[in-house]
Amino acid sequence: MEIETKQNFISVDGKTVISSYGEYFTVGELVGHEGAEDNATITSFQPVVEENEIKVFTDKGHAHIDFLVKL
Repeated sequence: MEIETKQNFISVDGKTVISSYGEYFTVGELVGHEGAEDNATITSFQPVVEENEIKVFTDKGHAHIDFLVKL
């Protein structure tokens, strides 16, 4: 079995994720978004198995994990 090296991961409790770039994000964290001027607070995560993605819900909307920016 070959393991893809760039994958998104979500913890069992759903409160921590790792982006395909190796960055950790947690519920409650203040983050930026590529192309956005303002920041947002993460409220929850949801795996999207069909797309092999993790959807991030914030107080300003939602995005895929790889578009978030660490502050």
